[in-house]
Amino acid sequence: MARLLALFLVWIAQPAVAARLEIPLRVPLDTVQQTLKGALGPTLYRQGPCRYIDLGEPRLEPSQGALRLSGPGKGALGVQIGDTCRQAVAWRGAVDFTLVPRIDEAGRLRVKIVDSGLSHASTGINMLWDLGKRQVHARLERVSYDLGASRESLRGLLRSAVPPGQAPAMERVLNDMQVLPPRVEATEVIVPIALELPDAWLAPPAAAASAAPLTDTEMDALDEALQPWDAFLVYIVRQAALDGRDSELRRRLFTLLLDSRYQLVSIISGEARADGDPLRALFLETWSELRTILADAQRTGTLPPSLLRYALFVDAGDALLALENAAPGLALSADGLRQLARSLKPGDSADPLAYQWDVDPELRGLFDVTEPPEIDTPPAPTKSWLDFFIGRAFAEQSLDRWVPTRDELGDYSQRIGELLQKYDLSYRKLVPTTALIESCWHQYVLRGGKVTYLRSASHSVGIMQVNQKVWRGFYDVQRLRWDTAYNVRAGAQILARYVKDYAIPYAEKTGDPKVVPRAAYAVYNAGPRAVGRFAKANPHPREARVDEKLWTLYQAIAAGGQVDLASCGVKPPASQ
Repeated sequence: MARLLALFLVWIAQPAVAARLEIPLRVPLDTVQQTLKGALGPTLYRQGPCRYIDLGEPRLEPSQGALRLSGPGKGALGVQIGDTCRQAVAWRGAVDFTLVPRIDEAGRLRVKIVDSGLSHASTGINMLWDLGKRQVHARLERVSYDLGASRESLRGLLRSAVPPGQAPAMERVLNDMQVLPPRVEATEVIVPIALELPDAWLAPPAAAASAAPLTDTEMDALDEALQPWDAFLVYIVRQAALDGRDSELRRRLFTLLLDSRYQLVSIISGEARADGDPLRALFLETWSELRTILADAQRTGTLPPSLLRYALFVDAGDALLALENAAPGLALSADGLRQLARSLKPGDSADPLAYQWDVDPELRGLFDVTEPPEIDTPPAPTKSWLDFFIGRAFAEQSLDRWVPTRDELGDYSQRIGELLQKYDLSYRKLVPTTALIESCWHQYVLRGGKVTYLRSASHSVGIMQVNQKVWRGFYDVQRLRWDTAYNVRAGAQILARYVKDYAIPYAEKTGDPKVVPRAAYAVYNAGPRAVGRFAKANPHPREARVDEKLWTLYQAIAAGGQVDLASCGVKPPASQ
């Protein structure tokens, strides 16, 4: 059975329709080889026990636009006398067929034999082959592949990919769908399906002229519109991680999830502008890397080849990508993502686009995110009799909902600094420095006369500005908002992971261990793909300012400087 679909675009000028989109149905050569082998069997031709031609393990490969099926052969031409054969000729060599794929009247894929023969065969064996090859050819040319199911799968996916208002136009496109002559490529036979696209789909919608920051209402609407993408990606990486059970595969999937979520929050906050449909932009941004990860896992056996649904899923996604590339004026629908996700797990009754904020224990386990641990540190020296009655937990809780006045900054700075230092990393001062640049060591603010948690436009919250969108499912959102110590522990845990997984490997690659703090913060600020952004020759001005500020604050704190929350800076050590 042909696997469904791959990325392939062919644009042809048309008088009434500006472009043609070709989405191929792919038949892998391995599949064709096994089917042809089954049709031939081990014996190509036999006339009694003494006249035969046998075929060993055949191999199918492309050859100058056609297919070459070849394998080792042996044969004999003799006469039966009693129970024995008198062999006049014995042969060993190779059997070769040259095949051309074609589509029959019923729309099935078949092969036509244009040549066949035996190598190193004598005249007698060739005569025997001439007698038998008509039967052999007939067996091969009876082999067919029904592409109907693949075409219907394609129709269903494309129907779901368009918004309701475009459904009639898509039906007209599908009714005019054409099956074009097949062609041979390196690893598959391609059967192109041609679609004529309406003019209205070809031009992207006009970009908004205003560069003004998004309003809260606009950000909320954008957030809701992008939730299907994040739910889709979580569904896919979870299933692949469950099926693969491989640490390297899970590492790559987790990095992909983080990068996609960082890109998502940058769009929601207005830092990154998506041309046209932002859901479509995220799909186009992420799909190539996702398909590469899954294809690599299938090739290496991490995702067993028996899991054919992964090949179907990748091909279906490629078809959707082809449509999105060809028709930028056609918005990607959530139903298109839903049907694509269901192709990976047929029969699953759960909605793959379900979106929730709760901690997901399975997701945590798959990607090794544990509950942020409390560190049991020795108690500080007693300063007053009250210290005997104030436990560590109470001391941490007493920071909650505290928005310090200017007069309270000294006491607040000391207590919050002790908490940050308690969860600092092996790269000393990275946790307090990150908290300083992210929030000026504040978990809460006054808004409308009421205490609430500090929140950025990109949905980062609290003293460590842990992003709720990036870490959805991994951390308790309510505790990130309202529990200062939990927010610090989560942020420190995230930084520790970024140091280990991205900053240290980057430092080893560059040969400069001093870049670890800068690399770790770059990831914390913008995701794994940003790990070396501070070393770019022409960095983005805003990113350059942030990276330089982090490095300045880090060096000042590491040198013994005193954090000054009044200015959100660092004062030199008293001796200087």
